[in-house]
Amino acid sequence: MIPQHRTCQPLRQIPPKSLPGTTGGPMKKLFFGISALLVLGTFLSPSFARRPMTVDDLFRLRRVGSPQISPDGEWIVYTISVPNLDKNRSLTHLYRVSFTGEDTVQLTRGESSEWNPQWQPGGKLIGFTSNRTGSSQIWIMNPFFGEAGRLTEAKTGVGEWVWSHDGTRIAFTSRDSLTGEEERRRRSGDDARVEDEDFRMAHLYVIDIRTKRVKRLTRGEFTVSSPRWSADDRYLYFVRRPTPKADDRWKADIMMVPADSGAVRPLVATDAAETNPLPSPDGQWVAYAYEPGPGSWIGNARLYLVPALGGSPQRVGTKFDGSVVPRQWTPDSRYIYFWTTTRVSSNLFLVDIVDGKVKNISKSENVLSSFSFSDNVQRAAFLMQKPDRPPEVYSTKISAFAPRRLTYSNPFLKNVALAPTEVVRWKSFDGMEIEGLLIKPLNYKPGRRFPFIVGIHGGPSGVYTRSFLASWASYPHILAGRGYGVFLPNYRGSSGYGEAFQRADIRDWGNGDFKDIMTGVDSLIAWGLADPRYLGVMGWSYGGYMTFWTVTQTHRFRAASAGAGLTDIFSMYSENDIPSVLDAYFGAAPWDDTTEYHRASPMTYVTNVRTPLLILQGER
Repeated sequence: MIPQHRTCQPLRQIPPKSLPGTTGGPMKKLFFGISALLVLGTFLSPSFARRPMTVDDLFRLRRVGSPQISPDGEWIVYTISVPNLDKNRSLTHLYRVSFTGEDTVQLTRGESSEWNPQWQPGGKLIGFTSNRTGSSQIWIMNPFFGEAGRLTEAKTGVGEWVWSHDGTRIAFTSRDSLTGEEERRRRSGDDARVEDEDFRMAHLYVIDIRTKRVKRLTRGEFTVSSPRWSADDRYLYFVRRPTPKADDRWKADIMMVPADSGAVRPLVATDAAETNPLPSPDGQWVAYAYEPGPGSWIGNARLYLVPALGGSPQRVGTKFDGSVVPRQWTPDSRYIYFWTTTRVSSNLFLVDIVDGKVKNISKSENVLSSFSFSDNVQRAAFLMQKPDRPPEVYSTKISAFAPRRLTYSNPFLKNVALAPTEVVRWKSFDGMEIEGLLIKPLNYKPGRRFPFIVGIHGGPSGVYTRSFLASWASYPHILAGRGYGVFLPNYRGSSGYGEAFQRADIRDWGNGDFKDIMTGVDSLIAWGLADPRYLGVMGWSYGGYMTFWTVTQTHRFRAASAGAGLTDIFSMYSENDIPSVLDAYFGAAPWDDTTEYHRASPMTYVTNVRTPLLILQGER
């Protein structure tokens, strides 16, 4: 007998608002396939002054990113990526705009892409990465006049890079060249790829921008990421991992090396993951993010400090129950800025390294990210997105946080009707309060029930925020335009709700999280919104797993779509590239706890499935 999970009472203190819905290549076939599968009713949208969003709109969206403010705070350089469905690719180019929003200029053009712009400290130049010559190299240009010139000629291309504080050198990473055997295989046409073996280590280099002389600083059986210069440019700090494999993510230590060459030595090396080194302006400290391993896949990143030349690490004591990844010191080396997600919003915060107190600087209900700061840290550029607006570049003074919109990258959206996004909460089976997002159909009318689709995020430590959801994996506005309501629950295990909430999914896959989702569906029905006869469910990755799990546990859904989902967790342990994730969530390997792995595997209950199910799986 399959349980129906209809017994829990909804928490009605924050029900959805009764607002009219009118306010407010790869995989094109995928969207139409899902739309065809989820024909749960015959509800059609009436005529609107603005039209509903379509699949084609997803491939028209220009994606804005990487805002970088100049040292004097007067100018911002950013990127825009434009998709080309016919060529199955996107091109990314650089743009420039003033702090106040005037003088927008496109800086680069052509059939190659440019990304990762960075202003020269104290100067008027910018560097960026481009594939103009085939491989990714660093280029330098004056963003006010003139053409760009190539700086590096790294044989295998350039990965991460960063300017020295005096603006005369750049540190960068580059992968090792192919071995003789790998070259032989390539010449012979042997193009088979072994995911866990065909990788190359990245190492650290420094180039003088005037002479173009390059020094290699690291060698050995490890890979380098996140290079950062010391305040006096004498040392470079970086993150060392044994390999670039995903499962070695938590085996991260912070190292240091003299910038003129010398011996590499550890700054911080423990059983945890130490990442994101950020040296202080006064040269006394290196701040970094600490994630206890090997379970660093679950829980909050913690802020630590270590003396810049080595010593005992110390945690910055804070009661803030969220991830703290250091991003920017204040000039006096007393405070650190970071941004993170809390519940369904993302904001800029400031932490005092002495008393650990955290202050919310931006206090927005939307999603803010990708901050960059002027030299005096009095001005910032950043991205902000809303449920009805894709990410755009904004600027503000830090002392009086007031976002000024600088870019308008998708004017066609003025003609697209987007249903409002609401935050809803309900009580789950055990009394735990759960939160989620609700998007009503465009043709919503109070008192009328509609078909609903449940979208389940991945992770399980992902989270739905008040962001603009429009991608190949999540497209609620398209569904709302076709007459469906969309329900996006942040079940236990999601990030943004504190460490205890995120860890509540440990050894409980398919139980508490599933009941959180189903009691949320019960709430939609109790509120008079969802038609229980017309329900669909979909998700990717862990959302795909939960979709598989759902159709093995209940027959309440008329259709389901699962992408890149997990069916047999026992066998997945040896077939995926991150078995340490399962170690963290299950507390054991499958051969040490066969019962729990089989209990949590949808395949165990596959004979229960009656729901029409679309299974999607890509190469990667």
